[in-house]
Amino acid sequence: MQIYRHTSKALNILLSREERLVYALCREEISDVLLAERTHLPLDVLKGILASLLEYGLIETVAGTQGTPSIKPEESDPLAPVKAQLLAALEAELGTKAEKYRSEIEQKQSLAELEEWSLKLVLKLRLTISQKAAEALEARLKTLFT
Repeated sequence: MQIYRHTSKALNILLSREERLVYALCREEISDVLLAERTHLPLDVLKGILASLLEYGLIETVAGTQGTPSIKPEESDPLAPVKAQLLAALEAELGTKAEKYRSEIEQKQSLAELEEWSLKLVLKLRLTISQKAAEALEARLKTLFT
């Protein structure tokens, strides 16, 4: 997963309808997975658009979790892949604010404990930070824990 955002370069070229849509969604940091979800574009088409916008210098890659997971999986922790996916989802929705939850995620010892904590976090986000981020995170959690 890659995370993208606008650069400071002025938009002085003509973009296709899909390119404009993706460019507009990159005003805030956003992952390629979330872009595909919001635009309903096939992933290969989206990757081509992102490559074009990167080439034009209109967007930049902020972070990537594809080759380097945010949480280093340890052989002794069978939950490591789930924890990494959860942290990636948080980073996609909250950006740098997700880092403060890393230690809490790493402390969880069971899948049930991790799921319960995640649902409480969604409620906390809904009440304090962002209704939109809470809804997006809740949708991601459903796919993660089902």
